[in-house]
Amino acid sequence: MKGYQHQIEKWMAENRNRMVQCPNQPGRLLITEKSCWERQLRARKENLDDVMSGDVFDYMYKKGLSICLTCSALRKAKAA
Repeated sequence: MKGYQHQIEKWMAENRNRMVQCPNQPGRLLITEKSCWERQLRARKENLDDVMSGDVFDYMYKKGLSICLTCSALRKAKAA
């Protein structure tokens, strides 16, 4: 486990400029710009009209994606 921590810290140091701090996730989650862009793309493709359809897992999935539709974190990161 200790070796993994070192690899993670090294990767984060090398790729810090490619990370976006997500304002909508608990704990100010850091995700890559690519992951952020993919979540926004998925949110546009997914039918989010009725988040209550389906089971509790569908609800959580759709509710989590719905906040990505109007999020500007990626635009702000690109502008900085």
